[in-house]
Amino acid sequence: CLKWSDLLQVPSVVILSEAGAGKTEEIRHAAQRLRTEGKAAFFLRLEHLSSAFEIAFEEGNFEEFERWLGSDERGWLLLDSIDEARLRNPSDFETAVRHLARRLRTALPRVHLILTGRTAAWRPGTDLDLCVRHLPYPTSRMSASVNHTIEAHITQHAASKDITQSDQSTFTIVGLEDLSPQEIRQFALQRRVVDVDALLEEVERTDSWPFCARPLDLDELLGFWNTHQRIGSRLEFLRASIDRRLKERDQNRDELTPLTPSQARAGVRLVAAACTLTQQQTIEVPDGDGVLQGLRLDNLLSDWPASHRSALLQCAIFDEEIYGTVRFHHRSVREYLAAEWFAELL
Repeated sequence: CLKWSDLLQVPSVVILSEAGAGKTEEIRHAAQRLRTEGKAAFFLRLEHLSSAFEIAFEEGNFEEFERWLGSDERGWLLLDSIDEARLRNPSDFETAVRHLARRLRTALPRVHLILTGRTAAWRPGTDLDLCVRHLPYPTSRMSASVNHTIEAHITQHAASKDITQSDQSTFTIVGLEDLSPQEIRQFALQRRVVDVDALLEEVERTDSWPFCARPLDLDELLGFWNTHQRIGSRLEFLRASIDRRLKERDQNRDELTPLTPSQARAGVRLVAAACTLTQQQTIEVPDGDGVLQGLRLDNLLSDWPASHRSALLQCAIFDEEIYGTVRFHHRSVREYLAAEWFAELL
């Protein structure tokens, strides 16, 4: 798989994953590391770009950015996050991209762009076209910036689940991998968890690896373990995981989401039942290319506003599947929610 050292050499990258996967912290630390090395790197909030570019900086500042623009050195802009930029107005992301393009007009040949977002918030057709149109990277200079080894690695994996390249070869789409058992152990040790070996044995015994594969979920599990020295029965763990993943953990997003908890629960139950009955595990995100076979929420939830369907797909209960689709985080989650839907009918 690609590592940060690889991604930082690629001209333009979009990182997609679900809530709690650690996108924001990943790019914040990447910006900090670059700045420690003396490089021009800036971490910005996309939601501020459309209205107040000067206050969008969280690593670096506007004055440093202006000085970099006047130089001839390479720079890195790490931009978080596409879904936040759309919370108040769906067109704000487009406005942010246009503002950014205007600022970078003379610096595009020497800038590396990394954008993050939740999988369901990224529109595979229109968003990619928007970014390619306004933030093009001169292909004639690509080989001078991108290491041949990295180019070969990207080409080799371009058709896989991990990476998708646009026809223009200017944007690379990647997804964050789940935490491995070794990384879960390291995370637990850093959190000073009591008896890490016993914890991992319990996770193995209950086959709970998929439920602690994201940093935010794992952090909550470790807190429960430190208090109770158990992770609960599989049923308890499953119910708690579903409750956590249906709740928006960011307060700002929670205040702006159009869905109530009961609506979200009813929605995912229906989607789970539909996936079970149609024997499909993939669900198309809005603006998908329609080539892949997957459940379409505009058909299933035709009486829901588009904003509600989009908010539902951005719940952490869904994971990225193939580019342009999502799926339930785990098969047992889908089965349990489908069982709840059938039980309610009965």
